[in-house]
Amino acid sequence: MSGTRSPFRREPVTEALIVSHGQPSSRMAGESQLQQLAQQIKLRLPGWDVRSATLATPGTFERELAAFGSVPFLYPVFMADGWFTKKALPERTGSREVRQLSPLGLHPMLPHRTVKLLKQAAERHGWSLNSCDVMIAAHGSETGSAAADCALYFAKRVRALIPFKKKIHTGFLAQEPFLSRVAQVSTPRTLLLPFLAGTGSHLTEDIPDALAEGGFKGVLLPAVGEADFIAELIAHSLGTAWLKANNFDPVSQHRTVEHQSAGVEIDAETVAPGMTNHGIERCDEPSRGSHNRLRVVASLLKKLQNLQSSMKRQAA
Repeated sequence: MSGTRSPFRREPVTEALIVSHGQPSSRMAGESQLQQLAQQIKLRLPGWDVRSATLATPGTFERELAAFGSVPFLYPVFMADGWFTKKALPERTGSREVRQLSPLGLHPMLPHRTVKLLKQAAERHGWSLNSCDVMIAAHGSETGSAAADCALYFAKRVRALIPFKKKIHTGFLAQEPFLSRVAQVSTPRTLLLPFLAGTGSHLTEDIPDALAEGGFKGVLLPAVGEADFIAELIAHSLGTAWLKANNFDPVSQHRTVEHQSAGVEIDAETVAPGMTNHGIERCDEPSRGSHNRLRVVASLLKKLQNLQSSMKRQAA
């Protein structure tokens, strides 16, 4: 068997599919935007197979999912945990086993990074964030409360992180209170942040039309889903999910982790010999499989610690 490779994939498996609604009116633009995000995530998770697909392009989601050789992680680039994540995605995956994560809009670090984004936006205009009003524009839904609940919870978290806890107004495109009405209370120092996953007609047409109808006086910012830190947040979620799926506790206060089947402890901050900070080494010899698994865990823990440190610095 020396010098040969098994045709089957060996653990650990590091595969992920990021999925979004896409742009029904411009399908290729939506696919291209998500592909760029997948590439940014791969830069932060070397060695991973990260693919992308939108639900708007027929067959793309199923084709990308079928290309994986294991049970991939499924990351919804959605802002709400509603119909799309609870019904549409399970229906589209069918009998294909996946590990579906919570959507982007519920990422615990999203409000922290958003506050820094708002501070930077205010400073570009020569203002302090404390002197500005903040508005959130979200889609909402006529048929359920999940979309609005997620947007309002996000606004509540952002408000709690802003000094003096200023009121944040939230307006919707598809339900009360409508954005056009909320826009009427804007001032020249109102920062309006679209709680959307990316670009599309909602951002280029629906929101500007609603703001014009309401006589909006402030500054319209890019959608939160376009922020530079989004790839970092998703990479962190995927890495943490991998550790949990492989029986490791990524939030443990201990500096060591235990591989249950091997009964071996390893320092979480130690990178095993032969590994670099830029990739994950995989062993070809089956007899070294368990050691390889430990190396990957150590490296991934190190990368997650670096991501967490980076996110804390960015949020400060």
